[in-house]
Amino acid sequence: MLLRRVARPLIAAVSIANGVETLINPKPKIEATTPLLAKTQGVLPASVSPALAVQAGAAVKITAGLMMALGWAPRITATVLAAELIPSTVAEHPFWSPGSPDTRKAHQQHFLSNCGLLGGLLLASTTPGDKRSKRAKKSARRRARKAR
Repeated sequence: MLLRRVARPLIAAVSIANGVETLINPKPKIEATTPLLAKTQGVLPASVSPALAVQAGAAVKITAGLMMALGWAPRITATVLAAELIPSTVAEHPFWSPGSPDTRKAHQQHFLSNCGLLGGLLLASTTPGDKRSKRAKKSARRRARKAR
């Protein structure tokens, strides 16, 4: 339980900081998102503005990150953050694209860091919450008393 109380805010801090940074300086994220959204033309029912997509993603990161840090619906918020992390990682860190070796290496390192964060979010999304643990302990105590 103590480990969860420390781990969740640490994972959430990355998303909150990234969301705030995106709101302060959205231009690089908009430039990275534009080609990805261009590929979805015809797939999505309506045209989506890259600026709107970036702002919405930042709002999701901040809101879900705060909720996760505070322990409010941590499994759901971890799932939301994981779902948001995948397209943003693909858009922002295309290490497979042509470019200088240094740029590709930096993109690859950030991509792999985000993959590690995704793993932590997936673990957080499957970890039982505190309430379930308390119920399970009470149920086990009752069964133990009845067995005596």
